[in-house]
Amino acid sequence: MKREWSVEAATQALGELRPLIALLRDQRTALEALKQELLRLRRLERTGARPGGSDQSDLQAIDADGAAQEALITSSLIEVRIRALVDQMQASVDRVASRGIELRDIERGLIDFPATAFGRPFHLCWEEADGESVAYAHGLGEGFGTRLPIGEFLRRHAQPLRGV
Repeated sequence: MKREWSVEAATQALGELRPLIALLRDQRTALEALKQELLRLRRLERTGARPGGSDQSDLQAIDADGAAQEALITSSLIEVRIRALVDQMQASVDRVASRGIELRDIERGLIDFPATAFGRPFHLCWEEADGESVAYAHGLGEGFGTRLPIGEFLRRHAQPLRGV
């Protein structure tokens, strides 16, 4: 059963959602850093070199087998960390989705709450820049660019359904 949200309930849910979105954003940043490190190590595996300083220009040629082994062990550990981080992120996304909320953009903190008015489904729409309350709405299949203040959205959609 799909939950339908009121403006008040959606606004109240922001107290739980804000920290979760911030956590997801931090996790995504960490994931990107790990992916970059893994790519760097994969290049080292191919070249038979190992880090000799703080940046990649300080590579030292060493025994190719030893370098490959060292890079392989380190990259394997990073892969485990990546998998764990992806699992944590998925659990957070599932937590949001289990409440019937649609997470649209982690970076912007953009989320949609399913709602219904006048027999028509629509989305209550919030992003972090909106502040402390849910104040916008848009139709299903429409996006952020079409959202309106809730009062205006409801006035525009209050006409009876055509053909009914």
